[in-house]
Amino acid sequence: MIDVSLRVLRYFVAAADHGNVTAAARALKVSQPSVSLAIAQLEEAAKTQLFVRQHSRGVALTPAGTTVLREARKLLAHVGDFADGVSGVAEETRGSLAIGCLGYLAPRYLAGVLGGFLAQYPQTDVTFRDGDQPDLIRGMVNGELEVALTYDLMLPRAFAVEPLLDLPPYILLPARHRLAKRGAIHLREIADEPCALLDLPISQDYFGSVFASLGLAANVRYRTGSMETVRSLVGNGLAYSILTLPLKVSASYDGKRIGAVRLRDSIQPVRVAAVHLAEHKPRPIAQAFLAFARNFFRKEAT
Repeated sequence: MIDVSLRVLRYFVAAADHGNVTAAARALKVSQPSVSLAIAQLEEAAKTQLFVRQHSRGVALTPAGTTVLREARKLLAHVGDFADGVSGVAEETRGSLAIGCLGYLAPRYLAGVLGGFLAQYPQTDVTFRDGDQPDLIRGMVNGELEVALTYDLMLPRAFAVEPLLDLPPYILLPARHRLAKRGAIHLREIADEPCALLDLPISQDYFGSVFASLGLAANVRYRTGSMETVRSLVGNGLAYSILTLPLKVSASYDGKRIGAVRLRDSIQPVRVAAVHLAEHKPRPIAQAFLAFARNFFRKEAT
């Protein structure tokens, strides 16, 4: 059994977050030797090295240090919950919450969810990270993020997944394209034309599976990780694209008109979900966020 104080854990987490003992001490408003001593005490108690000292670049976690950091964050979060309960504020939704959002979804949904939640719970402090799926997974595993809004794809079994919204794929076309006035088309009607592919880790695999499920192959002429570059390529008549994210603007950044056309084919939609580690019961503030997100996306579906 490891016997260390909460102060030692806080100093250790600060050093890990800053990657530098001096910077951690400055943030904590304590002396540098105090932080160094806390790290030494924790390493002695854990009987393993937690940091690699890099004289010119501060400190870096060892594999054991990464594991200890994850558990330290959990424990300190539980201590915060306990303190709230003792002080009689646990029944109120307040405090801080760190959430993640898939970068592809963030421009369309994140601000709406965040703004609505903060308006309903003004005593909360919410920070966010937008990134790709591996980054969000790391953030939740390491205890840096409590909840993420993302696709229910490429997720380890350790995560609890709550479906929020299904997004069927559609075709994005220049406004003057021969098929732009059609309400819906089959993918085979356009598959041979040049395609601008949104080349993101999840997107490229999903869109590839859409074509494969219909026995088709995309004629990919352009690849980009930028949604706006895709829209500009389409607007300028250089390609069509296939997307899932519904957008409420009908022009690209450079003012070219574009339009969305539904697909008649039976294709499995991609699913937006709220995700968190299954072994962690969300704190009250996280539960409130999940409930708000659930209601927000229910309205999006109507």
